Amino acid sequence: MGQPGRLGVDHYLEGGVAATLRALARLAREQRLTDRAAESPYRATQLARHTDEVQALEQIEERAAAGTAIDPVLVAATLRRLLADEDPIVVDETITHSRVVQRHLRRETPDSYFYVQGGLGQGIAVALGVKLAAPDRTVVFTVGDGAYLYNPIVQSLHASQAHDLPVLIVVFNDHKYLSMQMNHLRFYPDGAAVDTGEWLGVDLSTQPDPARFAEPFGFHTESVTTASDLEAALDRALKSVRGGTTAVVNVAVSR
Repeated sequence: MGQPGRLGVDHYLEGGVAATLRALARLAREQRLTDRAAESPYRATQLARHTDEVQALEQIEERAAAGTAIDPVLVAATLRRLLADEDPIVVDETITHSRVVQRHLRRETPDSYFYVQGGLGQGIAVALGVKLAAPDRTVVFTVGDGAYLYNPIVQSLHASQAHDLPVLIVVFNDHKYLSMQMNHLRFYPDGAAVDTGEWLGVDLSTQPDPARFAEPFGFHTESVTTASDLEAALDRALKSVRGGTTAVVNVAVSR
């Protein structure tokens, strides 16, 4: 089963999951194992790692906030601040920015973050389903511009309107299928695309403004290109969603 510590644990237990958890809970109450764990070297190490990670994230966010262009980190961190007084649910269909969303939105409560699995194009529908299941919570759908175009946008926005399911859609728009370009580099690091600069199937610079798809439905729309306008735009969009109207914010990210 591996060496102790290799998977970040001190001891391994085998057995039925439900029975094991019940036994552990009983022992924790009777023998105060929680207090003992607080004194263990392993816990001290993990607490130090956590502190270092938080400090690193704060430094990354400070650098992102210093520029005029909109770093994806700034989008996630700004959303986190604006949502600090509630317990939102984030549905994420970003691809190349998924780690940024996970690390900087920092959703930690149960059922507060869902990553869309499987093929692209399901995200808006999943977000609407989440809103249907949790009507009293703010639902935020984060998505890249490429993944957004995979979705049945018109049908999904119509469903949002028809079934009164207001959500906030934030598009991380880098004007290309960045994941496709990364795969070019991964499989053909010395290929024709590197030599010519022609990345077939990547360029999305001529796409329509993603937010404008929502205009026929009377939804709130915003397009943001500078960091100084980001927070106000997201705040207006969130107020719209809280008031019962879906909002789409198209954010031109720097990477």
